[in-house]
Amino acid sequence: MPAADVPFSRTEHGHYDVRRGAAGYAPIIGAFGALSVTAIVVVFTVPASRSAHSGLYLMLATGLLVVAMLGSLLGAIGLAAIGAEKVPTANLAGSVMYIGVPVGVSVAAILGAFEVLAALFLPASTQLFATIVAAGGAFGVIFVAFAIADSVSLGPADEQEHATWSRTKRWLKDRDEANRWSSIVAAVGVMPILVSTILRFAGVSARPTSVAANMLVGIGIGFTIVGTLASLLRSSHRSDHKQIELRKREAFMTTLAVGFYVALLMVFLP
Repeated sequence: MPAADVPFSRTEHGHYDVRRGAAGYAPIIGAFGALSVTAIVVVFTVPASRSAHSGLYLMLATGLLVVAMLGSLLGAIGLAAIGAEKVPTANLAGSVMYIGVPVGVSVAAILGAFEVLAALFLPASTQLFATIVAAGGAFGVIFVAFAIADSVSLGPADEQEHATWSRTKRWLKDRDEANRWSSIVAAVGVMPILVSTILRFAGVSARPTSVAANMLVGIGIGFTIVGTLASLLRSSHRSDHKQIELRKREAFMTTLAVGFYVALLMVFLP
């Protein structure tokens, strides 16, 4: 039998247990929430009279820290819910990618808050901190895209049934294809971050305003809530026990959501 026709075997090739991974990530992500709370308390003690923009900057920093806190707490809850699953069904691939949105937004928001504080206290280092925001956001996109590579291990528990079910899938039928699409989706998701970073260093950016600050906070909160709800719904158990594989549009939507949010930060951060 040609190598290309050999069905994927989780026993022979090994696999990543997304449930154990999610359970392990949950307390780590939750720690970001605790860090955000501490940072918010510190920001509230900062006097708002250092410069003409200090009030706006402190408002933006506080708002981004709140986004980070909410995203990390909801992300931790969603990851813990995935970790509590008894069976590694195919539905978990989409659930992991959706819950990756609040996690990625949380990382970008807390780094963005530090950049705003750097603009207030260390103006000469704003470009450095902006680069850190871009790097952290890119990691968030890649973190979400990793679920694509691991999705081939999910599905029916029985090996023979899993092999038969894999042949009916529209995509991600084997490990090589999953790894290839993981790289493609990650690259597409990082593209908005790369473009916004180049534009920022070229001097193309917008001065932060109260409207922009509210927009960044509102979009961040919206992404975290929608991503968490979508994750919970995606992993819900059907009465007919049907397993729904990861859809291609879900892969691109989740990674691009994180990528575009980071791109907005790169445009509007001071």
